[in-house]
Amino acid sequence: MFATFDNHHHNASHVGVWLAMPLGIQELLVRQDPKRFFVPPYVGGRGWVGVRLDGRPSWKRVEQVVREAYEFIKNPLPRRGRGQGEGTRSTTRPPSGRAAPRDRRR
Repeated sequence: MFATFDNHHHNASHVGVWLAMPLGIQELLVRQDPKRFFVPPYVGGRGWVGVRLDGRPSWKRVEQVVREAYEFIKNPLPRRGRGQGEGTRSTTRPPSGRAAPRDRRR
């Protein structure tokens, strides 16, 4: 999944879309245009960026970031860890940020 629709999620004041992005892009977009881009709940800590669609967005810009998110998921970078290059979606920790419980059956 590379995008999810945000229709006033948890009574937010906007309609938008959340997009999976490579690390660093979220911060850059939010810093460049905080009225249009935001850090979404739940997935924002993993680099996803929110794009407000209400108001008068630049639909060419929206198309551009949606395509970038699609390409990012379609062609993922190597995952971080075990000597591999910088990655983006590490599955070593659950979303809570705590270490996953060990399997005690072994």
